[in-house]
Amino acid sequence: MNYLIKLGAVLLLTPILIACSNKPSESDVEELIQTQYDKANSLMNDAMAQAGDDETAKAMSGMMEGMMPTLEKVENVSCDNTDGDNAYLCTADVTQTIGGTSRTDSGVFKVNDVNGTWVLTQ
Repeated sequence: MNYLIKLGAVLLLTPILIACSNKPSESDVEELIQTQYDKANSLMNDAMAQAGDDETAKAMSGMMEGMMPTLEKVENVSCDNTDGDNAYLCTADVTQTIGGTSRTDSGVFKVNDVNGTWVLTQ
């Protein structure tokens, strides 16, 4: 009888525990990082568009464009729960190209589940 009670408790709690352990996937984290790159590039493009049309503005725009990083790939994503049920600390190897030079760095990112949507918070 005691065995059946324990088995019943495990069967009832398992779906709840599984639902609470849904961490972001590698593709979720990659998409969040790509969104940050896209926002930075969009801000730079807006700034270049507002700079004007004279030769100095064009030269500065060309120089700044070559300095903007391009995301190549995100690999080795690993996320661990932190700061409550909906927060995860993720690490990843991010490869980006700046001015024709490719480089891979490890990064740490805080990802939160906000109303069912993953948000990069750090």
